[in-house]
Amino acid sequence: MLNSQTIRTVLSHALSRGAAFAEIYMEDSEESSMEYAGALSGLTRLRTFGVGINLIADKRNAYVYTNEQTRHALLSAVDRAAEILGLAGGGSGKPAKRRSLAIENPCPVLTYPSSVTNSLKIGLLKEADTAARAVTPSLRSLQLTYFDRDQRVRIVNTEGTDAEDRRVTVRLRYIPLIENEHGSISRYGDYSAAAGYEALSGGVYIPSMERHIRDMESGLSADEAPSAKVPVILDGGSCTGVFFHEACGHQLETDMLKQGGMFWDKRGRRIASEKVTLIDDGTMPGMYGSARIDDEGIPRQKNVLIENGILKSFMADRLGALQLGLQPTGSGRRQDYKHAAAARMSNTYLAAGDDDEDEIIRSTPKGLLVTAIGGGTGGREFTLMAETAFWIRNGQIDRQVKGAMLLGRGDETMLKIDRVGKTMVAQDGGGSFCGASSGFCANTANGPRMRISEMLVGGKGGK
Repeated sequence: MLNSQTIRTVLSHALSRGAAFAEIYMEDSEESSMEYAGALSGLTRLRTFGVGINLIADKRNAYVYTNEQTRHALLSAVDRAAEILGLAGGGSGKPAKRRSLAIENPCPVLTYPSSVTNSLKIGLLKEADTAARAVTPSLRSLQLTYFDRDQRVRIVNTEGTDAEDRRVTVRLRYIPLIENEHGSISRYGDYSAAAGYEALSGGVYIPSMERHIRDMESGLSADEAPSAKVPVILDGGSCTGVFFHEACGHQLETDMLKQGGMFWDKRGRRIASEKVTLIDDGTMPGMYGSARIDDEGIPRQKNVLIENGILKSFMADRLGALQLGLQPTGSGRRQDYKHAAAARMSNTYLAAGDDDEDEIIRSTPKGLLVTAIGGGTGGREFTLMAETAFWIRNGQIDRQVKGAMLLGRGDETMLKIDRVGKTMVAQDGGGSFCGASSGFCANTANGPRMRISEMLVGGKGGK
């Protein structure tokens, strides 16, 4: 990391060039990965150091980055950012006195991955391979990848922020190929944790991996989903969470709001059923999207986005808040030093309701139950791929179906939520990633079982 004198010199130079605000984002990361397909097939280690410099003036910003630590390189980076903004110089002022933030780490680490030998990590991959092959004889091949990341960041700005964080994550990715008389299928699954190597010990990931394989196998013999407008039940965990992530989550981030997102003028108004309370909380202990601070040095916080159907707040980074007249919400996030921060979701969840989970199915004469969701797209209109789904007839599960695509508009579909279960369910596998303007960021999507009274389901099958 940069020394105090260099930091002060760079920030002072930014103000002298005419910037109203300047920030230095420093990163020092170690990453490793191992690939395994019956035997070790790849091993990668990466050490990354870089510095990003953000200048703001007249509600505009310029972000530049470099992996050079010299005073000359950093001052040149400031000059490039000032030129982009068209600053003529002649600024005045000094950086505020730095103040450190003491915030408890919501994701403590017992065993740092760098302290674990390669032989132990290979043993983990062998254990995963054995467990997966025991699930079904239809497993033709299995690609496994182990990842770990130890990211140290420090953010210092002209307003006096001096904040540090250390984010450690581990992840196991499995890509099975299932083949039988009904065809073949392959798709990836992840088991992820914001913790040290201890989070993968004791075979804790095995149940999630086994469910993934069984769902793939049963889906091969399933009927094609019908195309219809019917009630759709989303099971607890990622099904519910990913629905809100795509239906409205991105629309509540300042990047989308600056483009005239469909919820910008609806604060204080109803945008969802009264059963909907939606929260984004980056402080939740042990969650994949949690951290001490966001990537602008602002403490993470709990943001109630929708309360009993009423839109309460947005997710704002520093620049977005400045441009839209909001307050930053600790939501400024980035993949690494090569990306400027932007407002991003962290741990997004639907709060538990008061409906009985079994009654939700019993009271549905015909519809679709979705127990696993794959990819999706957000925006004014969104789509969600149902990886595992079941057709409901007369209040009972009738048969498994495949190929179901859910389509809708967030501002219409959220008003049709008529049941929300009592039991909170965490995302299977611990967490995932979302890609947007500031790169890939870790997040979770959670919630109880819920029902949408009517939704368009696309499929190739009959009724």
